[in-house]
Amino acid sequence: MSLELELLEIYEKNLKEGSDKLVEVQHKKPPKCGQIRELWSVPVERFLILEETGEGLYLTVPMTSYLQLLPNNAPMYEIKGRGLRLGVVPVWDYLRQELITTYSQVIGVISQDQLERIKNFLRESQSIPWHTRRFIKLNSKRWAKWTMYSLLAQAELAEREEAQVIRLSPDTEKALEEIRTYALAADNRYFKVGNFFVVLEEGLLRLYLPIEFVGKVVRVLLGSVVVFEGEVESPRLEILGNFFGINIPEELKVVEL
Repeated sequence: MSLELELLEIYEKNLKEGSDKLVEVQHKKPPKCGQIRELWSVPVERFLILEETGEGLYLTVPMTSYLQLLPNNAPMYEIKGRGLRLGVVPVWDYLRQELITTYSQVIGVISQDQLERIKNFLRESQSIPWHTRRFIKLNSKRWAKWTMYSLLAQAELAEREEAQVIRLSPDTEKALEEIRTYALAADNRYFKVGNFFVVLEEGLLRLYLPIEFVGKVVRVLLGSVVVFEGEVESPRLEILGNFFGINIPEELKVVEL
């Protein structure tokens, strides 16, 4: 068995034996860009705060001590006093300030120059090895719950920010019949698809797109059916229609034109 496969099995076993329930920290410090923080769960997760993207909402990137599972060019950082060496996972998440403050503690700080280096790493088009892709899938499934809480809380606090709303035409609804083959679990309504997040509600598909998509022209597809094509006016895109029976994580794609 290869080292990478062995590490993946160890990480997956730790996740199964652990819990996603967060534990409140004793000494609370507010979030700031450049902080490396440890989220108190079992097992613990570490992350870096990249920037504040909205009032109280922060863009973060996971960090891990499973260095052999990362790309060779992933930035690495020593956490002195803890005996930790952490690498940057090539994916990002959103977290609300109250979640960060209540359930995580600061374990390190990096400079603005190092922050820019990490942002460049995340923006770069890179060939990700199979073991990194599998690690990201396991890691992202865990982070998705905390991210979706943060995004939903942000949406409730920022109702004044208009969402871009699209209603499916009858012809589009009819075209979707061909891919209504999937029985979705009742509690499986939040997804991370590529570099964006999705909430599925009755009669509504809500996409939280990267902020840099605003002003760009995109095509949103379910299978081969185009459900939206046009300029993105808001990072929150709401598509009204019947999505019952559609395997959203497998069928949904957003393509920049």
